[in-house]
Amino acid sequence: MAISNHERVGRALNLLCQGLYPYVKQEMQAVYSNNWEKEAKSCLPKNKPLKQKSVDSILSEDVAILLLVTSKQWDKVFTKNLNYTENGLVVELIQVRNNWAHRPLFFSTTETYRALDSIARLLKAVSASEADIKEIEKQQQEVLRLLSQEQIRQENRHVSAEEVCIRERLSDLLKQLPFQDASLLNQALTHRSYLYENPKAVSEDNELLEFLGDALLTFLSAEYLYRDYSKKSEGELTCIRSALVDNAQLANFAIGLDIGKWMRLSRGEATSGGSAKESLLSNTFEAIIGAYFLDSGIEAVRDFVEPLFTSVVEELISSQPEPVSNILVDPKNQFQEWVQQNIGPITPQYITIEEAGPDHAKEFTVEVRVNSKVYGKGSGRSKKEAEKRAAEVALKKVRLI
Repeated sequence: MAISNHERVGRALNLLCQGLYPYVKQEMQAVYSNNWEKEAKSCLPKNKPLKQKSVDSILSEDVAILLLVTSKQWDKVFTKNLNYTENGLVVELIQVRNNWAHRPLFFSTTETYRALDSIARLLKAVSASEADIKEIEKQQQEVLRLLSQEQIRQENRHVSAEEVCIRERLSDLLKQLPFQDASLLNQALTHRSYLYENPKAVSEDNELLEFLGDALLTFLSAEYLYRDYSKKSEGELTCIRSALVDNAQLANFAIGLDIGKWMRLSRGEATSGGSAKESLLSNTFEAIIGAYFLDSGIEAVRDFVEPLFTSVVEELISSQPEPVSNILVDPKNQFQEWVQQNIGPITPQYITIEEAGPDHAKEFTVEVRVNSKVYGKGSGRSKKEAEKRAAEVALKKVRLI
């Protein structure tokens, strides 16, 4: 019986825990001797209950805590034998585990292969059991086979007359973004007002793709900054990341691609200058990123966005001589920092609980949750605005502002 990508990644994470735990314990003991458990415990989230278990026992069973301790003790314990590459793998695998725990539908075949590859590389670096490494590599081969099958299906995919028309209409844009399935790009360019006006001709707008693209841009910008600007502080990088993916900057990226020319808007929205609105340009750019990920995978998206990041990040740095003081500009980032410092390596979830009003003038209400607990609720004319309001309420609740 075939297993899902989610289950495949889960099994690999169990093998990672099994292989990494002895190494972490050994290195912690070498530095801290009999006090190693006390030092490891200091790395745990403040609200993490031990449930009458020893720290040693928790590390051997919980890969999330094991990776967290490894990351937090990196400079004091692990740098003497491991290098920057392995540190990057640890950080990446913390996110993989969080995605596995909280977003099980997120794993494409490409993402699954990347997760397995990172796990195998880290296990090799710590000289884990050959049997564990071979099991991971066996799974990698299976995923490669699935990727090959997907490629063959894509190559043999029947191109409909509709897609031929889309490719002709979007030919200039497709030269910059080589979508395999042009209908995904077409959907990314479709505003809800166009769907509302053309319900028989169009079945989907770009809102779900926008949600996915927002998450991808946040992750990829953080990965990029961590890799290329690791000497800066966490606060500085958070502020730079916020500026790098805010509405104004994403709208600039969209303008650079001439996205406004291709957006599908209602007649009223188009007449009122919708193709030049910052919010619509920003949202459409996010939707395109989400669609490109579904079409071509994370590596293609990374190759596309990193040159865009590079083109502006130095200017962002030079224009913010005191970036840490500006961190309050983004309440979502500030609340995420609070969660990671006080609860653990968890990404807050923003859930839309209500949509009111006509399609062209909706009001959204969003809750921000951590481990299913509601920390704040906010409303706004867009989901982004509602999420920020919810984060502000959450910050007040935890007495940060």
